[in-house]
Parts: sequence; C-alpha cells; structure tokens
Amino acid sequence: MGCGSSSEVQDTNNNNNKKINESNTKPNNNNNNNKKNDQSNANSNKNNNKNIQKISEEDKNTKRKIPEEENWQEPENEDVTVPPTERGYPAATVPPGRKDDIFNMNNFRHIEERARNTPPDKAETYEALIDHLTSGLQTDLEKLRAIFIWLGSQNMDGADYSKVTSSDSPIGFMKLIKESRGSYASFFTLLCRAAKLKCVIIRGIAKSAAYEVGMSEEKCQTLKNSWTAVYVEKGWRLVFPLWACKALVGHSLGTYTKVEEKGQAVRHKEQAASGETIRHLNEYFFLTDPEEFIFMAYPDDKKWQLIGNPWSLSKFIDVPECEQNYFQQKLQITSRFSGKLHTVDGECEVTIQDQEDNLSLSYELYFNHLESGKDISPTLQPNNYVLMMWQDKNWIFRIRFPESGVYKLTVIGGYTPSDCIKFCSFKILCEEAKEDCHPFPTNPDIGYGPNKETEKAGIQAKSHTTGIVYIVAYQEVNFAFHLIKNVEVTTTLVHCSMSEEQLKTCVKQKIENRKMQVGVRVPENGEYALQMFTRDKNSNKDFANVCNYLLTSETKRKKKKRNYETPIEKNARSAIQEKTHSRDIEGLEKAIEKFQRLELDEKKGELIKANDALEFKKVQHELGDAINRRHLETLDKAIQHGHESRFKPKLENLIKEAEDVRDHLRQLNRFAHEILEMKQTTIAELRSYKNPPEVVKDVMTGTFLMLGERKDQIEVWEDHQYMMGKLGKESLIRRVQQFDTVNVQPETFSEVEELIKDHDETSARLASAGCGTFYVWLKNVLSTVEKKPSDQ
Repeated sequence: MGCGSSSEVQDTNNNNNKKINESNTKPNNNNNNNKKNDQSNANSNKNNNKNIQKISEEDKNTKRKIPEEENWQEPENEDVTVPPTERGYPAATVPPGRKDDIFNMNNFRHIEERARNTPPDKAETYEALIDHLTSGLQTDLEKLRAIFIWLGSQNMDGADYSKVTSSDSPIGFMKLIKESRGSYASFFTLLCRAAKLKCVIIRGIAKSAAYEVGMSEEKCQTLKNSWTAVYVEKGWRLVFPLWACKALVGHSLGTYTKVEEKGQAVRHKEQAASGETIRHLNEYFFLTDPEEFIFMAYPDDKKWQLIGNPWSLSKFIDVPECEQNYFQQKLQITSRFSGKLHTVDGECEVTIQDQEDNLSLSYELYFNHLESGKDISPTLQPNNYVLMMWQDKNWIFRIRFPESGVYKLTVIGGYTPSDCIKFCSFKILCEEAKEDCHPFPTNPDIGYGPNKETEKAGIQAKSHTTGIVYIVAYQEVNFAFHLIKNVEVTTTLVHCSMSEEQLKTCVKQKIENRKMQVGVRVPENGEYALQMFTRDKNSNKDFANVCNYLLTSETKRKKKKRNYETPIEKNARSAIQEKTHSRDIEGLEKAIEKFQRLELDEKKGELIKANDALEFKKVQHELGDAINRRHLETLDKAIQHGHESRFKPKLENLIKEAEDVRDHLRQLNRFAHEILEMKQTTIAELRSYKNPPEVVKDVMTGTFLMLGERKDQIEVWEDHQYMMGKLGKESLIRRVQQFDTVNVQPETFSEVEELIKDHDETSARLASAGCGTFYVWLKNVLSTVEKKPSDQ
C-alpha cells in the first residue's frame, strides 16, 4: 500500500512535540459533502459519551491504522448570528510566549476526565453545562481546556436530535451543526463566553482539502472558513474548533497521478472523491502558535494573525504547503521558500533542514494531468529521477524532469526509512524537459552521502563527507573511512546500463587496523553509484545499505550567450527594479534570487541596488519587529545592528524609537527590582491577613488589576490570597518581572490610581513592608504611563 493511502496514528493528546502526530491533516473545502449520518437506531447521548471515552482510552495505549485525514470547512451561512467580538476586549497583539510555555497536558488530566464524562442532560442549558465543566476550576486556561475537551467528545453526526426544537441551548446548537446550519466556531465562542472567557470569531481563508499547493489566489478565495481566538494567560491564543474535532478521510481532487515513490515508478491516477467525515481530536489546533497557524489559515483582518510582521495574502498563497508535523519536528525549508517552483534546464532542487537529526525523509512525485493538459507519456518510466542526499543536517532532493508539465513533490518520512508521514509539498512547473535526461543510477532509501545510518553501522567517512563526487574516466578516486565497530563491509558500483559484474573490477577495497580504503576507477564518463553495505562480523544477517555516493562526470552547463532576453528574463529584470523600491522584503529576496538564478547581466547596477535595499529593509524590519515585541534582548540586538549598519543615518528615528522602548522596559525592571528581591515569606505575610487593613487590600487589588486580573476575579480577600499562593510561572513575583504597560488597558490605570490615591508610602509600609513595596511599584508605573509616548 502506498504511503499516501494510510498512516499510523498515535494519540494526538500526547503533548510531546518530539513525537510525530501521524494523523496527517490537510484542510477540506466541501461543506456540501458533510455526511449527516441520520441513523434511526442511533444511540443516546449517554451511550455516545461512553463510547467516546472508550475510544479515547484505547488511543492512549495503542496505535491505530486509519486513512490519511484532512480538514474541512465551516458553513458560510448560519441560523444563529454570534457577534464576532464584544466591547472591552483587549487589542489583538502577539501573545507572550508559545503554547509550550503555558500548557502542559499532564496538568489537565483530571479536568479532561470530568469533561468527557459529562451527563448528556447538562447540555440542555448553557448555565448547567458550564457550571458542570468549570466548577472548582481556578484559571481561565483550565476552563478553556474543559470546554475544548467536552466539545471534542460530542458525536454530533451520530446523535439523534429529532426531539430538539430550540437552538438556544448547547444541544440545540449541536443540532444546527449536524445539519450544517451552525459552525463549530460560533458554538465554541458561545460556550467560552458563557464561562466568562473572552473569545472572538475570526473569519478568513483556510487551506482545507480543496486546497492544492501552488493554487491561484482566485481559487484560494473560495476556501472561506472560521476559527477562534481566546484570551488566556495574558494573551490571545488561537483555537480552530472544527479542525480540532473533525477530519475528512478519503478526499481527493483527482488532479494528480503519482509517478514515483521512493525511487520506484508507479502509475496511480487519483480519482475525485468527496470523502467521509470522522471524529478525531487533534490537539494541534488547540492554542496553536500563530507563527505556524498562519501557514494554514489567513484572517480577513490582518491583526488576528497575531504575529509581529503580518503576512500579505500573496505570501500566504505562495508559501509551501507545510503540514503540522513539519512544525512539530522543527524542520526548515532552506531552499527557495515558495510553494511554486520553476525548473532551470529541466531540474529543480529542494532542501529540508533537520536540526535534530532524528528523521529519515523520502518523497513522492506526482504529475498534474489536468493542469498539464495531458497524461504523462505511457512509455516513460520515471523511476530514479529524484536524487536524495544527506549533507550537514540537510536533506537535499534534486529532481530531473524527462517530460515537461506540472508536478508536485511531497516530502514524507519519519523515524525510519519506511515511515510515510507527510511534511510538506511543492508545486513544480517544468516548461522544458531536461535535455538528454537520464535517471540516476539508483535511489537508495537512505539517500546519498554519509548519514546517521553510516554512523549506526560504526563507520566514519574521512575523505568524502558529501554525497556527490566528481570523477573523470580512468582516473582513480580514493575514499577513506574509519571503522569504529567490528563489521564486515562490501562495496559495489552501480550504473544504469552496465551490470555490477561488469563493474566489479572497478572497485578495490582494503581494510587494515580499522582503516578502510576504497579506490574507484570508472571505465567511461557518466554517472555511477558507489554503495556500501555492512553487517556485524560473524553474522548470518543480510548486508544493510549504510552509505552511498553519486559519482558523476557532469559539470554545470554554462549559459549560452544571447543578444536578447526572453520574456521570463525581462520580467525578472522588471521585478527586481520594482521590488527594490517596495516594502516587500520577501518579494525582493525572491526577485534577487531569480535574477541571480537566470544569470542576468547587470545593465544599470540592478543587483547592487537591490542588495543595498534588502540590507536596509532587513535592519529596518528588525528594529520595527523588536519595537513591537518589546523584548529587551531582541531590542538590544536590533539597536546594535542599527548602529552598526551603514544605513544608520536613514534609521536614526527608528533606532531612537527602539531605544525609547528599551529604556521604558528597563525602567519597569528597575521599578520591579525591590519586589524581585522580596522573599517569599513577605508574600506569605501579606497572604496571612484574614481581615487586611484597607491600604493593604487596595494596594494588592491595584497590583492584580495592573497584572491583568479582572475585577470580578478579585472581589474578596480570599481571591487575593489564592493569587498570592501561586508558584512558578504564575507566581506574583514572576508576573511582576514579566509586566509591561503595553498590556494594560487605559481604564485600568485610572482605576488603580483611584484605588490608591487616598494612601501614601508611609501608611502602606506601616501596614506591611510588602504592601509598601507594591505601593511604590504602582506609583512608579503610574508615573511612567503618564509620561510615556502614546505608541508605547
């Protein structure tokens, strides 16, 4: 069975990003194909909940084989209109910290258990449901988690809502969702607001199952969808309720023919299929980090991207298709970062960096018979046209195209060479096939070049550490290795048209004192594969391939001189001139890359001007981003780069603004110094009050308001005591350390000032040394707010 047909799934409740979430998710667009499984003999909600719990427990301990999953689309029209936002919500800003900084799934197991076992009758009113889910919970994040797990546990497609007549209840809204008259985003928002959580509905474009990498902007505009942002842990966090709760299995657009998989020629023509909906809780779409989420969903309102440097729609459409596993495994595309690549002389190269060096990558190559306007030639056997090489923690995929057309390269892999988890995809446009195109000699699973399989076998490459070695016929090339383990080694030479027997005398191997020398002399120019196989000494096991080299006499073909430019070259020259004078850094980088790739002559110094503009724009952007992020280390680095830049005179105003923000943050840190030096016993003294003096209560109320607590959460002294008792990241001292005035609403400053106006430092210190310290901090912060620029 091909890699694209199924995938082995681990429990997506596992919060360890080191593990691959093997339920490959790619979003869907056919909401008309929502299967409403109206079974006359459907189980009651109670039985459904029991069944869900059983499945969930099984997933925790076993692996399941299920078809590849994709995400789909919310209905555009709903029976119930839920306001996207409410008055008084905090501004949309970059959240402080990542998901891993605020959420550890192991701390919420008891909450999840109760949420999954919620009695069905609780869904008859929002009050009853929310009271059950959040009773006894202290933080907004705990409440959010309970709501999320409960929603993901509901089997709406399998439930019987025939007796439900009103939509003003949770069970009523679930009926709307089942009938495609209500959205998960709206329902999730209603649940959050019922629990007094700030939640907004975000509308935009999402790359669902109708999306294909390299799709046009016009087609992408049809992929309308909706998701949410919830304000927890001092920032807006993204949740995609639909994609977290449901997935699509078996969907296909029918546009591609798979032509090569792991070096083997195939001819699998996809058939269009609408697919089938399944329930599957995908934890990735709970509190997704914005810098990853933007690859999958683009909001109509840019501010809800929640990233420092918002993307343009064209960038969202242009980027490669990156699956959630790409981010979870911390992969990085280091070649041209575009989802639409063009061949040069019939070749294309993609490079993926694996910093953690723990994956084995491979690929699938597809031919788009619809966009190409033809089927791939039936006489062509396109195997071994992709070279896969490991070099300096990079997987390099070099593709030769024997036939013109539109292709797709999908990078797959896992922890072993046999794994088939999708990571990313690229559309490749080949306008002209490679001249005299021959396949590579072989395409080993482990690729070319010394890699971790070589190391595991106990072999160190000493002379040649990259996978491609240039050769000349009849001239010997010598390879040196060091054998760390006691192993048997055999080496063979492979050619497309000559047999191994014919080439047997071309390879000489010598091992002495754990040093191995391999000499190769080829009989004619061309391409060969030198393959190394090992097994333990005195073992009866088969030899395993542990290292490969591509030996080639081909060198880079020089560009032919012409006295004219092609339309592509003219466009490239025009683009570099246009982007040089625009604010589009990424567009300028692409224009420079294309100008250099086409090896265009500089007529008016275009490349020099473009590189100067790029250098200036990058420093300018770094300063602007640092100002927005308000992080001292980032600001220091950006300011230093600004002063060191040869464009410093042009950047003076921006450097000054960055220095003002940095100075403001340093001032806040100085104000907090006395609190940071405070011992926990001082906090304990404040907390020990049963009936605190008015000055103590007012000062501590002002402190917690300044730190972002709502007034209704600190109405009584017991609330203050609870807040002061928190430890770790949520401790009072840590929160003061991370405090920034930019996160405080203007009305909060006025409210705090009103609270402490009748007190002074002396009365505060007489009541409690700790109270006096917090009083001074509040006064200092308030004075700074009055003086600081409005944009800070």
